[in-house]
Amino acid sequence: MTYDEIYQKAREIIADYLRVEEDEVHLETDLVEDLCADSIALVELGFKFSEVFLVPMMDARPESFVLKNIVDFVKENINVKNNVKS
Repeated sequence: MTYDEIYQKAREIIADYLRVEEDEVHLETDLVEDLCADSIALVELGFKFSEVFLVPMMDARPESFVLKNIVDFVKENINVKNNVKS
C-alpha cells in the first residue's frame, strides 16, 4: 500500500469509529487532544489498525496518537505479521 492509501484508510477508520467527519481528520490530528478519544477508543483503534493493516500493535506513547505517526508506523511495519515465521 502507498502512504496515501494508508492515510486514507486510517482516516476512514478513525472517522467511523469516533463518529466525526473525515474532513476533521488530518495528518496532524492528535486523536486525544483534537478528537477527544479516550483510552478504550485508543485500544480499540489499535486493534483495528493491527487487523486491517496486518501490523503489530503500536506502543501507547503520546506521540503515537497523532495520525501522521500512525501512518508512518503502518508504512514501516506493513506485512510484518506475514513475514514472521511460525
